[in-house]
Amino acid sequence: MDKNYTIYKLETLRAMGFKFVSFDEILPHKISEFNSLKLLNTQIKSCNLCQLCKSRTNAVIGSGNISSGVVFVFDSPNVRSDKNGLCTPDDSLLRYLNLAGLNANEIYFTYILKCINKQNNWYYNDICTKFFDQELAIIKPKFIVSFGLNCFKELAKNGSFESHRGGIYRLKNSLYMPTFDNAWIDKNPSKANEFIADLKKIKGYL
Repeated sequence: MDKNYTIYKLETLRAMGFKFVSFDEILPHKISEFNSLKLLNTQIKSCNLCQLCKSRTNAVIGSGNISSGVVFVFDSPNVRSDKNGLCTPDDSLLRYLNLAGLNANEIYFTYILKCINKQNNWYYNDICTKFFDQELAIIKPKFIVSFGLNCFKELAKNGSFESHRGGIYRLKNSLYMPTFDNAWIDKNPSKANEFIADLKKIKGYL
């Protein structure tokens, strides 16, 4: 299936009144066939399967140390990552990592959504989570840390963020800990010590 045919198929289905198209129906290859980050990232960068592609500068891929086994997950790209196309820790998170005694060079960073979500609309997450799930399948992390409520809802599917935050659980073949978003901590500094204490729990896994 070449690119022109894919576009033709999308346009035909849209003309017929379809509002949503199955991910596996449109991709030239099924997502399970992307068995390396290089191939997967190539598909992410060229993805135009939802409306978020229209407002992005770049689709954003993960970055960092894939061999450490620790993956930090955020909900969607910010302006900085939208510009450079990479998920990297900002100065705020680097400061908290330093306070927790962690080295950012030992961590892999990624987003669930791969395009900036300016309208905070999670209607499109079903598409991006296919990419995200395959990314985790390739990396095979031993420890996943999610930041903020949106990530918790996506990964845990149910339950209370407040009661689960800071706990360590099993998520498929990985350990999993939800914690605060560092940008939220910047606005709520009274919770900073709890956030740093959560981050310190990761030290034994690096």
